[in-house]
Amino acid sequence: MLLSVGVVAMCVGLAAGVIGVVLPRVGSRTPLGVYLRYAAVAGALSVGSGLMYIVSFNGGAPGALVVADTAMVLAPATLCVAVWPPSGARYGSPVMLGAAIVIGGVMAVCSTVLTPATSMKVKVALLTVVCGACAVIALRNRALPPRSTRLLGAVQGAYSVYSALRSVVHSTPESPLSQSLFSITGAGVVSVTSMLLCGVAIGLVGRPAARTEHSGSSHRTLVTIGDWKLATAAFGRDRVRGLLIELRLAAQDLDPTAVDAPHGVEVAIPSAASALRERMRSTYGWRPEETGLLIDGSSAPRSRRRTGA
Repeated sequence: MLLSVGVVAMCVGLAAGVIGVVLPRVGSRTPLGVYLRYAAVAGALSVGSGLMYIVSFNGGAPGALVVADTAMVLAPATLCVAVWPPSGARYGSPVMLGAAIVIGGVMAVCSTVLTPATSMKVKVALLTVVCGACAVIALRNRALPPRSTRLLGAVQGAYSVYSALRSVVHSTPESPLSQSLFSITGAGVVSVTSMLLCGVAIGLVGRPAARTEHSGSSHRTLVTIGDWKLATAAFGRDRVRGLLIELRLAAQDLDPTAVDAPHGVEVAIPSAASALRERMRSTYGWRPEETGLLIDGSSAPRSRRRTGA
């Protein structure tokens, strides 16, 4: 029952994340676009794994357990592809993508030919390694929003430690831990919680950073997407929101003190609008009609900025 509730929660979260965060950047070749596409795939694999475990635990065919185990290992492996440093390819690093497929294949074979007890040990070992690798890669990534990668890295690192401890506990005689925190039910609760937190990490991409008053430069420039209504009519609301997310990320790259503003950002850099147009063109692949949306206007220091789009 608890696993079923968790899977329903993951389904709702995945749907909300895909609609609100992923769809605006679904076709982008930028690191953010690659990250969100693979994050959506990882979310789908997590939900599918939970559904197959429910089927298996309720007397389903043996194949349900194979699919569940494979999807559970593939989910963090796919996140590794998502957070791997940019390769410039539309579908991320071919090497990492190939490694993820191999890992999934190994798990599928082990779950098929080995006993459930032995295949579980393999699964836990793979999760320890893959989640640990994902944590390290995510925390070292500098091309993605740091709030998102830090939380993702923390969650994956914690789950890697949990998996390692679970392997140790189950290799020793029965104990209260093996019957509670590291039991099948306990592992299910931890897994669902981890996946939900990963969803929160991905969702942080779509939220502007809240900034405090900046006491540095006395002159800041406001760069915005000029006529918001006209832009949304021409490009679609989701597309323009995606452009706004990338504009704010680029601004933070150029000026760590950048402050989010309605439909734009305030920065303290020379020739702000020109610098951001060039950044959007070279790094984020904006087309001329998209860079042309950016306008600039001088602004005095402001103690507060509303961060909503």
